[in-house]
Amino acid sequence: MTRYLEVFKANAIIYWRKFINIVSENERRSLTILFSLVLATLIFSASAVYAQKSIRQDQLNELVFSSLKSDHLIPLEYQTIEQKIKQTKAISIMFSQPDGTSFENVMTILDDPNQKNMLNRKFYYYPIVYDSETIAQKYQLDPRQVTFIFFQNGKEKNRFVVESLKDLNNEFIPELNRLPMWKLNG
Repeated sequence: MTRYLEVFKANAIIYWRKFINIVSENERRSLTILFSLVLATLIFSASAVYAQKSIRQDQLNELVFSSLKSDHLIPLEYQTIEQKIKQTKAISIMFSQPDGTSFENVMTILDDPNQKNMLNRKFYYYPIVYDSETIAQKYQLDPRQVTFIFFQNGKEKNRFVVESLKDLNNEFIPELNRLPMWKLNG
Protein backbone atom coordinates (compact mmCIF):
# COMPACT_ATOMS: atom_id res chain seq x y z
CA MET A 1 0.00 0.00 0.00
CA THR A 2 2.86 2.35 0.88
CA ARG A 3 4.48 1.62 -2.48
CA TYR A 4 1.30 2.63 -4.34
CA LEU A 5 1.13 5.89 -2.39
CA GLU A 6 4.77 6.65 -3.22
CA VAL A 7 4.15 5.96 -6.93
CA PHE A 8 1.02 8.12 -6.85
CA LYS A 9 2.90 10.92 -5.09
CA ALA A 10 5.77 10.75 -7.61
CA ASN A 11 3.33 10.83 -10.56
CA ALA A 12 1.43 13.74 -9.03
CA ILE A 13 4.67 15.72 -8.65
CA ILE A 14 5.63 14.98 -12.26
CA TYR A 15 2.24 16.13 -13.59
CA TRP A 16 2.27 19.22 -11.37
CA ARG A 17 5.71 20.24 -12.70
CA LYS A 18 4.54 19.70 -16.30
CA PHE A 19 1.47 21.85 -15.58
CA ILE A 20 3.60 24.64 -14.08
CA ASN A 21 5.93 24.55 -17.11
CA ILE A 22 3.02 24.79 -19.55
CA VAL A 23 1.47 27.67 -17.60
CA SER A 24 4.83 29.47 -17.39
CA GLU A 25 5.42 29.14 -21.13
CA ASN A 26 1.93 30.46 -21.99
CA GLU A 27 1.20 32.93 -19.21
CA ARG A 28 -1.14 35.14 -21.22
CA ARG A 29 -3.16 32.23 -22.55
CA SER A 30 -3.30 30.60 -19.10
CA LEU A 31 -4.53 33.82 -17.48
CA THR A 32 -7.17 34.20 -20.18
CA ILE A 33 -8.40 30.65 -19.61
CA LEU A 34 -8.37 31.11 -15.82
CA PHE A 35 -10.28 34.41 -16.08
CA SER A 36 -12.81 32.79 -18.44
CA LEU A 37 -13.36 29.89 -16.05
CA VAL A 38 -13.84 32.22 -13.08
CA LEU A 39 -16.27 34.40 -15.06
CA ALA A 40 -18.24 31.37 -16.27
CA THR A 41 -18.46 30.05 -12.70
CA LEU A 42 -19.74 33.40 -11.41
CA ILE A 43 -22.35 33.66 -14.18
CA PHE A 44 -23.50 30.10 -13.55
CA SER A 45 -23.76 30.70 -9.80
CA ALA A 46 -25.74 33.92 -10.25
CA SER A 47 -28.11 32.30 -12.71
CA ALA A 48 -28.64 29.33 -10.39
CA VAL A 49 -29.60 31.66 -7.51
CA TYR A 50 -31.98 33.62 -9.74
CA ALA A 51 -33.45 30.43 -11.20
CA GLN A 52 -34.11 29.00 -7.73
CA LYS A 53 -35.99 32.12 -6.67
CA SER A 54 -37.96 32.14 -9.91
CA ILE A 55 -38.80 28.44 -9.65
CA ARG A 56 -39.97 28.82 -6.06
CA GLN A 57 -42.17 31.81 -6.99
CA ASP A 58 -43.68 29.83 -9.89
CA GLN A 59 -44.38 26.91 -7.54
CA LEU A 60 -46.12 29.22 -5.07
CA ASN A 61 -48.18 30.77 -7.87
CA GLU A 62 -49.24 27.38 -9.20
CA LEU A 63 -49.77 25.45 -5.99
CA VAL A 64 -50.75 28.06 -3.40
CA PHE A 65 -51.86 31.40 -4.83
CA SER A 66 -53.98 29.92 -7.63
CA SER A 67 -56.15 28.15 -5.04
CA LEU A 68 -56.88 31.32 -3.03
CA LYS A 69 -60.46 32.42 -3.62
CA SER A 70 -60.82 35.19 -1.07
CA ASP A 71 -60.89 38.79 -2.28
CA HIS A 72 -59.34 39.83 1.05
CA LEU A 73 -56.01 38.06 0.45
CA ILE A 74 -53.21 39.65 -1.57
CA PRO A 75 -50.42 37.17 -2.39
CA LEU A 76 -46.99 38.36 -1.26
CA GLU A 77 -44.19 37.23 -3.57
CA TYR A 78 -41.47 34.90 -2.36
CA GLN A 79 -38.54 36.66 -0.63
CA THR A 80 -40.08 40.15 -0.94
CA ILE A 81 -41.51 40.34 2.56
CA GLU A 82 -38.75 42.41 4.20
CA GLN A 83 -38.70 44.88 1.34
CA LYS A 84 -42.52 45.18 1.38
CA ILE A 85 -42.60 45.77 5.15
CA LYS A 86 -39.93 48.48 4.91
CA GLN A 87 -41.46 50.22 1.89
CA THR A 88 -45.08 50.25 3.10
CA LYS A 89 -46.18 52.65 5.80
CA ALA A 90 -48.68 50.16 7.22
CA ILE A 91 -49.09 46.53 6.19
CA SER A 92 -51.02 43.54 7.49
CA ILE A 93 -49.67 40.07 6.75
CA MET A 94 -51.08 36.62 7.36
CA PHE A 95 -48.32 34.06 7.92
CA SER A 96 -49.33 30.44 7.53
CA GLN A 97 -48.45 27.18 5.92
CA PRO A 98 -50.85 26.63 3.01
CA ASP A 99 -52.41 23.57 4.58
CA GLY A 100 -53.63 22.32 7.92
CA THR A 101 -56.86 22.56 9.85
CA SER A 102 -56.48 26.16 11.03
CA PHE A 103 -55.58 27.39 7.55
CA GLU A 104 -58.55 25.55 6.04
CA ASN A 105 -60.87 26.99 8.70
CA VAL A 106 -59.64 30.54 8.01
CA MET A 107 -60.08 30.05 4.26
CA THR A 108 -63.60 28.72 4.81
CA ILE A 109 -64.54 31.81 6.82
CA LEU A 110 -62.92 34.17 4.31
CA ASP A 111 -64.68 32.44 1.40
CA ASP A 112 -68.09 32.48 3.15
CA PRO A 113 -70.33 35.05 1.36
CA ASN A 114 -71.98 35.99 4.68
CA GLN A 115 -68.61 36.75 6.31
CA LYS A 116 -67.07 38.59 3.33
CA ASN A 117 -69.11 41.74 3.94
CA MET A 118 -68.18 41.83 7.63
CA LEU A 119 -64.44 42.04 7.02
CA ASN A 120 -63.48 45.66 6.40
CA ARG A 121 -59.98 45.27 4.98
CA LYS A 122 -57.55 43.35 2.82
CA PHE A 123 -54.29 41.82 3.96
CA TYR A 124 -51.25 40.17 2.45
CA TYR A 125 -50.66 36.44 2.62
CA TYR A 126 -47.13 35.07 2.97
CA PRO A 127 -47.17 31.27 2.75
CA ILE A 128 -44.60 29.59 4.95
CA VAL A 129 -43.29 26.95 2.58
CA TYR A 130 -39.60 27.64 2.12
CA ASP A 131 -37.19 28.79 4.83
CA SER A 132 -39.81 28.16 7.52
CA GLU A 133 -37.26 28.11 10.36
CA THR A 134 -35.80 31.45 9.28
CA ILE A 135 -39.25 33.05 9.00
CA ALA A 136 -40.28 31.59 12.37
CA GLN A 137 -37.21 33.03 14.08
CA LYS A 138 -37.31 36.41 12.37
CA TYR A 139 -41.00 37.07 13.08
CA GLN A 140 -41.19 34.99 16.28
CA LEU A 141 -44.06 32.77 15.20
CA ASP A 142 -44.99 29.13 14.99
CA PRO A 143 -45.12 28.21 11.27
CA ARG A 144 -47.84 25.63 11.97
CA GLN A 145 -50.19 28.34 13.24
CA VAL A 146 -52.03 31.07 11.34
CA THR A 147 -50.63 34.40 12.55
CA PHE A 148 -51.73 37.90 11.55
CA ILE A 149 -49.16 40.66 12.10
CA PHE A 150 -49.63 44.38 11.57
CA PHE A 151 -46.48 46.39 10.77
CA GLN A 152 -46.29 50.17 10.86
CA ASN A 153 -43.24 51.99 9.53
CA GLY A 154 -41.37 48.66 9.35
CA LYS A 155 -42.00 47.67 12.97
CA GLU A 156 -44.48 45.20 14.39
CA LYS A 157 -47.36 46.95 16.16
CA ASN A 158 -49.86 44.18 16.76
CA ARG A 159 -50.54 40.49 16.14
CA PHE A 160 -52.93 37.70 16.86
CA VAL A 161 -52.79 33.95 16.41
CA VAL A 162 -55.91 32.22 15.10
CA GLU A 163 -55.35 29.17 17.30
CA SER A 164 -55.68 31.37 20.41
CA LEU A 165 -59.35 32.11 19.61
CA LYS A 166 -61.89 30.04 21.52
CA ASP A 167 -64.73 30.32 18.99
CA LEU A 168 -63.23 30.81 15.56
CA ASN A 169 -66.54 31.29 13.73
CA ASN A 170 -67.66 34.14 16.00
CA GLU A 171 -64.35 35.71 17.06
CA PHE A 172 -62.18 35.62 13.94
CA ILE A 173 -63.67 38.47 11.85
CA PRO A 174 -64.18 40.83 14.83
CA GLU A 175 -60.62 40.14 16.04
CA LEU A 176 -59.24 40.77 12.58
CA ASN A 177 -61.24 44.00 12.26
CA ARG A 178 -59.91 45.17 15.66
CA LEU A 179 -56.31 45.12 14.51
CA PRO A 180 -55.17 48.62 13.50
CA MET A 181 -54.84 47.63 9.88
CA TRP A 182 -55.24 50.24 7.22
CA LYS A 183 -57.09 49.53 4.00
CA LEU A 184 -54.76 48.23 1.35
CA ASN A 185 -54.94 48.85 -2.35
CA GLY A 186 -54.74 45.58 -4.12
